[in-house]
Amino acid sequence: MALEQQHNPIRDKTAQVTRPGANPRCASASRPDQTAVDGSMWVSYYHIPDMHGAVQEQRVRQALIPFSELLIEHCIDLDARHLALYHQAPIDSVTVALQRLNLGASLQQTMPHYEPVELATAQKPSQTREQGSAEKKAVHPIWRFLSQLVARVRQWLKDLQKQQGR
Repeated sequence: MALEQQHNPIRDKTAQVTRPGANPRCASASRPDQTAVDGSMWVSYYHIPDMHGAVQEQRVRQALIPFSELLIEHCIDLDARHLALYHQAPIDSVTVALQRLNLGASLQQTMPHYEPVELATAQKPSQTREQGSAEKKAVHPIWRFLSQLVARVRQWLKDLQKQQGR
């Protein structure tokens, strides 16, 4: 997941609601004061079985607002009733706040998460050239086939016009 820069992602995203069947919505922020030098962080996964719709999702987002300084990113999957929180400091207080919502929130696991932002954004020029030449090699036979196909269709149309003209 790419970390995008936003002023206050949790507070900014509280008005947005995820439609059932849609992709999970994530709010993120990459703040220099929160991102570790090595780019590492933790991700905590919660299961919230009673988060059935937009109202409960909104309640979860509002419960996260006081912890916006602790959280780097959050992602809610309404269909699966899951919440993922990306953070660097312990978030026991967030767990307590989520449990107070009486939606059955339970912490499933917390695990290390490492995202090398530099590698995702920067690509060596030689790699870019190699990818371009590979794409050309793959497209060239297709282009040649389509050109021959169009030429044959044109010839076939000319032959039909000649036959109709007789």
